[in-house]
Amino acid sequence: VVSTQSTGTGPKSNRIAPEVLWAQRRDRIFVNINVMQCPRDFKLNVENKKITFSGKNAQNNTEYVLDLDLFGEIIKEKYKMLATDRSVQLCLTRVEEGEYWPRLLETKTKCHFLRTDFDKWKDEDETDDEDESANWENMMNNMNIGGTELGSEDEVADSDDDDLPDLEDDKDMEKLE
Repeated sequence: VVSTQSTGTGPKSNRIAPEVLWAQRRDRIFVNINVMQCPRDFKLNVENKKITFSGKNAQNNTEYVLDLDLFGEIIKEKYKMLATDRSVQLCLTRVEEGEYWPRLLETKTKCHFLRTDFDKWKDEDETDDEDESANWENMMNNMNIGGTELGSEDEVADSDDDDLPDLEDDKDMEKLE
């Protein structure tokens, strides 16, 4: 969505759709709207199945306009937002927790500005971070180190603990040369 508008005698304004990155979990959707040097006077509207955004970069007179019809419903009262000079990040709570959405938008049409955020993406069969850390701890606790159970009195002697023979004198080394 790119267009150029003339406001009479004033400068031309470029209207473009900003780059949008998205990722999801079973219960939420992450949307990152990348807008370069967009002051905080942007307009954001979050509805149950729609997100609209508009803002302007004053330096190069670029107007960012975005209209997203979402694949599924979100709880509009529960969204969280973090706005910086570079992006507007949204965390949206899904109405129905469960299977991942096949796409962010209702339409199956490919949008040039929409990409997957692989930094935040997790597959459906992956576990949450809390589960991963708990599984990692359990694995480490249950690990069988050195072929014996931890705390066992019948520890097997480790061959690395044997005494090493003394090193030969330098005089003996000279004889070998």
